[in-house]
Amino acid sequence: MLLNVQMLRGLAALLVVFVHLEVLGQMAGLSEGWPLFGNSGVDLFFVISGMIMVMTTAEGRHTPASFMRNRLIRVAPLYWAVTFFVFAIALAAPSLMQTTTADPVQLLKSLAFIPFERADGTVRPTVFLGWTLNYEMAFYAIFALGLALPGRRLGLAVTGGLLVALATFGLLLRPEQPLLAFYLQPLIYEFAAGMALGALMPKGPIARSWRWPAAGAGVAAFAAMIAAGQLWPQAERALVSGAPAVVIVACAVVAERAGLKAGQAWIQLLGAASYSIYLTHFFCTTAATKLAQSMQLSPAMLIASFPLIFLLVAIVGGLVHLKIELPLTGLVRRWMRPNSAASRTDRQPSAGI
Repeated sequence: MLLNVQMLRGLAALLVVFVHLEVLGQMAGLSEGWPLFGNSGVDLFFVISGMIMVMTTAEGRHTPASFMRNRLIRVAPLYWAVTFFVFAIALAAPSLMQTTTADPVQLLKSLAFIPFERADGTVRPTVFLGWTLNYEMAFYAIFALGLALPGRRLGLAVTGGLLVALATFGLLLRPEQPLLAFYLQPLIYEFAAGMALGALMPKGPIARSWRWPAAGAGVAAFAAMIAAGQLWPQAERALVSGAPAVVIVACAVVAERAGLKAGQAWIQLLGAASYSIYLTHFFCTTAATKLAQSMQLSPAMLIASFPLIFLLVAIVGGLVHLKIELPLTGLVRRWMRPNSAASRTDRQPSAGI
């Protein structure tokens, strides 16, 4: 397990939280779109996902079937649980929802990771954050096809080439059909870039003199990623957020190989819980926003509440990870009985999302 990458997963999840504090920030006087930088957390996730899929299959013990089984075990149980919970709320108290409805067909499509267009024109599943998981599952399916090819290098080359071709096709043609437009986003480049990192990153220790230059370059790339979305909001996301994300992840791996590791227990727990944080944080941000609206807090008090909200998000996500995600995933793993080697690999909490 890469400790620094685990740290980045926690950071990526917390970045996304900013996006869902937009209304609260506007109530405090911040301009519309102020948390745009938070979207870059998803770009980090996608780059990490591409890299980790290459690294965790390096020993060649995965068949396409075992790979997809392990990915489903890792991703589906908690997502399905949250999806059923949101569907139940939409069924029992539809007034609490905005565009989410208790539509059984949409529920089934969400559970099957099949994108669909909502009434408001967005392509979002029942749990709106699950749009990223639709990309992840499509990436896993393409990656599994690569595993079926003879020779690891050929498989990786074909997988990466197909991802680049799909992204380039979408970039050049800009299809208007909703599902084509969804799957052919330039965001797909980020999976391919992550795969390249997984193939090129050093596998063993490197000179300690690389520690601080790598850390400094990573911090600079992070600052560029945060600033770029604000400075060029209309620019292609894969460029302004994806490219810095690639540098950040590469620098994190190099720094760790050189001996600079984020091994603190709380950082690792935050990273391990990042998937739970990602899927549950909107409950906390929505509740905090509604509470602030009812209390009519001053702008200063609203800004001061942000650290408390992030603390709440981390606590809720951590508890969900420990009390729901891990037991539920373990139960499904035992039920599906993967082979021991694949099971050990999949227990590493290092997938992108």
